[in-house]
This record gives sequence, C-alpha cells and structure tokens, in this order.
Amino acid sequence: QTEGVRVSVNVLSDHKDRPVLFVVRQKEAVVSFQVPLILRGLYQRKYAYQEVSRTLCQPQTKAEVETQHFYVDVSTLSLNTSYQLRVTRVENFVLRTNERFSFNATAAQPQYFKYEFPEEVDSVIVKVTSAMAFPCSVISIQDILCPVYDLDNNVAFIGMYQTMTKKAAITVQKKDFPSHSFYVVVVVKTEDEVCGGPLPYYPLSKGASPDEPVDQHNRQKTLEVMVSPAITSEAYVRSVLFCLGIFLSFYVLTLLIACWESCRIPDSFLNHGPYDSYGYGSFGECHALSPVPHALPMGCAHPLPVLVLAGNGSSSSTEGITDSLGSAEVSYNYVAPDPLSFQQYLCVADLARKDKRVLRKKYQIYFWNIATIAVFYALPVVQLVITYQTVVNVTGNQDICYYNFLCAHPLGNLSAFNNILSNLGYVLLGLLFRLIILQREINYNRALLRNDAHALECGIPKHFGLFYAMGTALMMEGLLSACYHVCPNYTNFQFVQRAHVRGECWHQGPRFCGDPPWQPPPRAAAPHPSQPLPPLQDRMVLLVMGNIINWSLAAYGLIVRPNDFASYLLAIGICNLLLYFAFYIIMKLRSGERIKLIPLLCIISTSVVWGFALFFFFQGLSTWQKTPAESREHNRDCILLDFFDDHDIWHFLSSIAMFGSFLVLLTLDDDLDCVQRDKIYVF
Repeated sequence: QTEGVRVSVNVLSDHKDRPVLFVVRQKEAVVSFQVPLILRGLYQRKYAYQEVSRTLCQPQTKAEVETQHFYVDVSTLSLNTSYQLRVTRVENFVLRTNERFSFNATAAQPQYFKYEFPEEVDSVIVKVTSAMAFPCSVISIQDILCPVYDLDNNVAFIGMYQTMTKKAAITVQKKDFPSHSFYVVVVVKTEDEVCGGPLPYYPLSKGASPDEPVDQHNRQKTLEVMVSPAITSEAYVRSVLFCLGIFLSFYVLTLLIACWESCRIPDSFLNHGPYDSYGYGSFGECHALSPVPHALPMGCAHPLPVLVLAGNGSSSSTEGITDSLGSAEVSYNYVAPDPLSFQQYLCVADLARKDKRVLRKKYQIYFWNIATIAVFYALPVVQLVITYQTVVNVTGNQDICYYNFLCAHPLGNLSAFNNILSNLGYVLLGLLFRLIILQREINYNRALLRNDAHALECGIPKHFGLFYAMGTALMMEGLLSACYHVCPNYTNFQFVQRAHVRGECWHQGPRFCGDPPWQPPPRAAAPHPSQPLPPLQDRMVLLVMGNIINWSLAAYGLIVRPNDFASYLLAIGICNLLLYFAFYIIMKLRSGERIKLIPLLCIISTSVVWGFALFFFFQGLSTWQKTPAESREHNRDCILLDFFDDHDIWHFLSSIAMFGSFLVLLTLDDDLDCVQRDKIYVF
C-alpha cells in the first residue's frame, strides 16, 4: 500500500527579512520552499505564510515493497532562528472508488491524493465539493510525476484544472495516463477574484512599505473529494440509438399519417377534371357579375364562374382576357383596382396575380439566402470552437468552456459529446420537414400539369421556397447549437445566438425581417357567404395588444439593460412569433373558418411540448454570465439514461416543438384548399 508523507514547518522567529530555506531531497525529486512563504496575487500583491505543509512526491516503483529515504536541509542567514519541523503520514492518501474523504487546505498547505484505476474501469469522474464558496480553490488532475505542482503560482503548469467555489468535477480517462493512476491536487488561492469574490482591502500598518507582504491569518477551506466510475462505452451506444430512435420515429409517424390521409380523403389536387383560368376579383365585395354556368368541380365550396369584375370606381388600366370553355370562347375585361381608393375588404385573388413560374423562381431566393447565411455563420463558428477545444485539450484549462461538468461525457477530442448529440433532432426534423414540403410540391406540380382547377384557382397560393428555407433554418440551428456546445462560452454564444435571431426571422416570415420586395403570400379568411366578416375592431384590438407588448419589451431593455443582448433580441423575436400565431388563429376562427384535425392536433401537442421544453430550458445548468467557478455551482447530474442532462432534454423537446410549429404553419390553411380565391378575404 502506498503511503503519503507530509512535511510541516512552522518558523517561530519573527525575522521576515531573513527567511529560512527548507530543501527536501528524495530519490527522484527535490522540494524546496522558504518560510515565511511569499505568494503573489493580483496586481503583484504579496502574501506571507508562516506555516507551510507539503506532501512529498511518490515516484513510481517496480518493486512490490520498497522503503524510500529523504533528507531535509535547513539554511538561513539569521543568527538565531527557531522552528518546528514535523513529518506525518497522510491518511487515505490513495483514494478509493465511491468513498468520500474530507480534508482541509490553505494556500501554504495544499493537499493532493493518489487514485489508481481498477481493472474494469476505463474512466472516472472526480467530484470535489465544499460547503463554503470562499476561499477560492483550484482542482488539478496530474500524472504521477515529480515534482507535483501544488502551489497557487504553478498549479496550472501541467494536467487539467478548474477553479472552484462549491463544486468541481473532472472526467478522467484511463487512456490518458500510462501508469493508470493520477494525482488529485487541491490548492487554495491567495485571492477570490477569479472565482467571482471581492478583492479584500488590507490597510497598511503605520510606517509599513506598500510592498510589505500581507498576513492573511487563517484562510482555510474544508473540502470533500469522491471518485466514482463514469459511464461505459455501452452507455454511449445506447444513448445514440435512443436519440436516433426518437427522431426516426417521426419519419415513421409521418409516413403512417400520409398513408392514412391518402386512404381516407383523396388528394385535393387529384381526380378532378381540368378547368381553365378565370378572372380574379378586385377591391369591393368580390362578387360575380356575369356567371357562366358550367359543371361544378367535385369538392369545391363555391361555383367557379367566368367573371366580369369591376372596381367601385375609376381604373388605372384595363387588359383584355380570353377564356376558353370547351369550343366556346368568352371574352371579358379585367379592371385593375385603384390602389388609392379605400375599400373595406381585399380578396386573395387581388394579390395572387403573378405567374406561378415567376413566383417559384422568386421564392427560391429564400432557400439560397438561408443557405448563404448558414455557410457564412457556420464556417467561422466551426473554426472558432475547434480552436477552443484544442486549447482546452492542450493547456488543460477547463475554465475556458462552460459545461455541465457533472454530466459531460467526452468522446475523442470532444469534452461533452452528449450536448452535441442531443442537437441531432434539429437536423433530422428539419430534413423531414423539407421532405414533407417536397412531397407536397410534387403533388401540386402534378395537379398543375393536369390543369386541375383546385390547384389553379383555389386555396392560398403555394410558396414552397419559403418552407424549404424554414426547414433549412431548423437544420442550421441544430448545426450551430452543436458547434456552440463544443465549447460553450460568451464568444461562441454571441456568434451563434445572432444566427438564431436571424433564423427566428425566417420562422416568422420575411415580412417581419425587411427582406427584398416580394409578392406576399396573403393571409386570408374564407367566411361563408352568409356569414359577415369580423369587424375591424377585432384586428385593432389585437394590433394594440401587440404594440403594448413590444413597447413593454423595449422599455425593459432600456431600463434593465440586459447583459445578454442576443438572448434579449431572441426573446423579442419569439414573443412576436407567438403574437403572430395568436393573431392568425384568432382572426381565422373569428372569420368563420375551421381548423382541420391535423393542424389542431399539431397546435395542441406543440403547445404542450413547448411548455415542457421551456421548463427544462430555465433549469440553468451553467451560465457564462458568471465566473467558471460560480457557473459550476449550477451543475447537476444526468437525468436520462445517465447520459443526458436537463439542457439535452431542452434540445430534444425544442426541436420537436419547432418542427410542430412549422407543421402548424404548413397545414393551418388546408381547409381553404377547395375555396375559390375570390371568396377568400384577406385580414
């Protein structure tokens, strides 16, 4: 059994200008220190310690039993010096698995212990806790080498280390230590500022020099250390399969729903006779003045007449249009509405005038815009996080990245693979959303080729390019979030969060983001002909409420001035997204429209998932707004499969909720697919 030996010295004489030098000579190491021991803090402030204790290094030996000797040399320039020298054995110098051990440490009396990996254990997690936040301390993991760096001014020279107030945790892998053992070193710092504590004021005594060392008296901290096995490789495989299974099940569910829908209700763009174009409605009541009777296409809510339409007054342009119905040709005039005249209601047909081929090309710009944004954001972020991760691995400074160290599972060069894996849902569900849009676009294009009346003249115009951009934005958020969690810190958060703010604009629609001019997809209502439209007061009330909320958020930003400005902008974007959703649904219901089963289920389930997601988001397992040591006070153990923490659950649920929100946007107006556009009112 390896035994630790500790040398303690207390100089009783008060000759600060003539220190006593102690040199401990061992077989493979030499430890030297002077008393009083002088350590420097911030701004080169000096601190003096009269009592010093050091644990002697234990070099590796091949013999089963070996007795080692050491010598202590004492020297000083003082003519009369008295001191106490004490040599003791260290209790529990070799730490045992899953056993707690308490001890005390000071800046001049550091402690370190040895741990040896059991045969069946490949990685362990070293947890150090303390009931008191200050004094600030440093936890270091070092190889079994001499000398051991166990002072405030050299503890960062080798190994992995963290600053600590109440909690610290470091995952250690056997493969990183050839001897299959390591030292756990605990050092108390001379000052607390690096841990978020105040810099104390020590008044100078009368006639003292500003450079005179400060006596900190009894600056001691009580700590507890425990080493426990980390998860096995089987847990990694199980967690990856779990993650894949959760999100691939959405692919299966989508396929089942598509099959059920196709069997229950024939596709609205299929199995209908051809129908030629008719004149669009204009400002006014959107009524038919000269209908031409003909067969009603199956499934339409209203007849599809050939119209001769006019505005309420003057017109700025007139164009002749010819419509063919069988062998007969019917000519009629389209009178463009006067944009300066005020009308109470506007129809979808008044806005959907551009050629579909032109619109299709214009809407593709949204996908290419979001792809360009993704490239220009992702490339520097990837380079940045790779650099940070490399610095962490080379220097051992684990204060660079703000992980939940109690649930950070390394894989390769990655320090927290679980936080990266949990972002897979954004990518897979974003891809699934794009596949859903692709399937809808294929069906729609087939209907157009058959000259299907429902595809040509019914429902809200289709804008697949915008939905493709939304799916790409969801995938982009997963990629950038994964990059951020490679090494979470202030710099990465600002970089990635700005991309998320931009992505939030895409989720709300271009009209909120100042994008280039476009033909907007009109939001409309399709009331029954006998049912009046909701009064304009409804719209006014909702707009006033939206303005109150936005001005309140602006006032909050001016008064409080939040440190996390990127999250503040994201909160504004999310609030406006929710307001837009609420306005959309309320006006839809007030207009007498109905919400079909699938969008209704999506709304209910998405709302529930968002609620649970936000609960886990606000758990706050770490925060870069504080020091790394203070951030670790919020760390907590894994809660799912001993692999995922609360923030990973947020990733799971928020990706599902965002996917559900996109489905709501996609399917909310499916009830209008068989309603003529000149019977659909814009609100």
